[in-house]
Amino acid sequence: MITPDYLRIYISDTKFINDSAEYDRIYRSLPEFRMKKVDSFRNEEVRKQSMTVFALLVLGLKEIGIDVSDEAEWEKLGFSLRTHGKPYFTGRRDIHFSMSHTKGAAMCAISGSSIGCDIEHIRHRMSLYSVARRALTDRELALCMQSPGVTEATDPNALNDPGASFSTAGICIDPRRFYHIWTRKEAYAKYTGEGLQRILTGFDSAEVPAHLYSEDLNDHIWSVCMPAGLYTDYAVKNALKVCSSFSDLA
Repeated sequence: MITPDYLRIYISDTKFINDSAEYDRIYRSLPEFRMKKVDSFRNEEVRKQSMTVFALLVLGLKEIGIDVSDEAEWEKLGFSLRTHGKPYFTGRRDIHFSMSHTKGAAMCAISGSSIGCDIEHIRHRMSLYSVARRALTDRELALCMQSPGVTEATDPNALNDPGASFSTAGICIDPRRFYHIWTRKEAYAKYTGEGLQRILTGFDSAEVPAHLYSEDLNDHIWSVCMPAGLYTDYAVKNALKVCSSFSDLA
């Protein structure tokens, strides 16, 4: 059994999977049901992401003493999905986990309590405004809007301040601010198990009854959502392990 305050966060680059030997080693470490899922993707980048995020789960399980090199161990764990896609183990209800992947990166969080995580590649695209208008509250949208040519450094966790406000002159969306808020909303939706539709119902990320933490990592932004009062930001930072090679995943 793991304790309710157990927390580990794993993030990996997927760019290092650049030859067939590395690809095969990670692929062979997966259970058969995950191999089938990987095989279902036509896009090579998505296959790498799908493999890597599950390799992070395997790594996390090893670190709590569960060797899943045997297919029978996966049967004991009972990997399953809830109605809106939240993964869980039917055979180990004390282990909570969440997975996310995006262009160039994968993330897995493992905890003794309910958890949700999301990582996104920062995309600079004109369609951000239409997405932001549908998914964000008026307050969040105002935080993401800036006058053309204006940039401001922002602490990602300061975005959780409902009293914060920024100029809304113009409709230029700051991609970094947008993805800070988006990952927080998606992490919360995964935490509750309600899925993407929860994001589109208009809830404000500053008002959720949970602890949200966010960080920048190169050209990515990640967020994690946990029960309020269980972890400090310092504990979350100390729980992070960044992987950049196959040996990190072994």
